[in-house]
Amino acid sequence: MSQDPTRLREICFSLLEENRIMTLATFGEEGPWAAPVIYAWETHSTSISLYFMSRLSTRHVKHLLETPHVAAAIHPNETRPLRGLQAEGRVEMLRGKEALRVIRFYLRRFPLAKRRFTIRAVLEESLDLRFFRFLPERIFILSEEDFGWGNRYLLELPTGAVSQATGWE
Repeated sequence: MSQDPTRLREICFSLLEENRIMTLATFGEEGPWAAPVIYAWETHSTSISLYFMSRLSTRHVKHLLETPHVAAAIHPNETRPLRGLQAEGRVEMLRGKEALRVIRFYLRRFPLAKRRFTIRAVLEESLDLRFFRFLPERIFILSEEDFGWGNRYLLELPTGAVSQATGWE
């Protein structure tokens, strides 16, 4: 059974918009780690970017600076119908003009975050806080209401190729 890539993107975008927290899975010298981060997202012609802020002193940031290949999960709190995204890709720390653009973008979605930092302090790197971009390379989409129980589909980025995933990897 195949799925229309356009429909998969719609479901993916809906889940990204409905949710605010992404669990980021990293791996480092101390072993695996999972950390919740609050994200803002945007699409590009063939890709999706998820932006989050975090402190350099955190375990997950130390990990991703060593090994930028990560996994992530995004899902609503409700268990029925079961819906969510599982993704893998790379994270990069943002600096300069791109960091400024992303900070402004992030603050449009989360205006109360402005109380936690000044843009100048983040850009001058005088705080422990930094902004990051997660660029998923593959996103598995699970939507019980669209695909039935236990079925998920793969949205590969940037090509948008689609295949049905088997099992619960």
